[in-house]
Amino acid sequence: MKRKQDDQMCASSPWETPGVHPALKVYFGYCLSKAALKHKSMLAKELDKYKIVSPQLGIMKLLQINGPASQISLGQDMHIDKASMVKFIDGLEKQKYVRRVPDKNDRRIKLVELTEKGLKDLQKLARIRQEIEDEFLSPLSAKEKESLREIVSKLV
Repeated sequence: MKRKQDDQMCASSPWETPGVHPALKVYFGYCLSKAALKHKSMLAKELDKYKIVSPQLGIMKLLQINGPASQISLGQDMHIDKASMVKFIDGLEKQKYVRRVPDKNDRRIKLVELTEKGLKDLQKLARIRQEIEDEFLSPLSAKEKESLREIVSKLV
């Protein structure tokens, strides 16, 4: 009976990683870490088809919402260091998703803005991200999904 209760604390799912020992499922941090890695892996596999990674999708989304921004402000918003931000922007620029343009108020500053291709592909990527999220959360009921979203957002 005890084993069944332990398994329910971090329920098995069709996407469970092979080699996960049932005795470790009682640990919240372990389960949360494994779930995050699984979601990240699922999303990365799909984003790779567009030659981007998850933080780059976040950059594109912020540009869509807020409009052109400096690399520094994007880095601050996403808590990404300057060197990594340059690499992410370079990759997005290589894919023609963004371009760097001079700031009209301060020519020393380059702003990053979405291109038409970036905006178009961002719509596709948003659908893909949602499909991955739906697949990942499929073992949960609608109420559980809603509760999980509310609870997780309180932890970050």
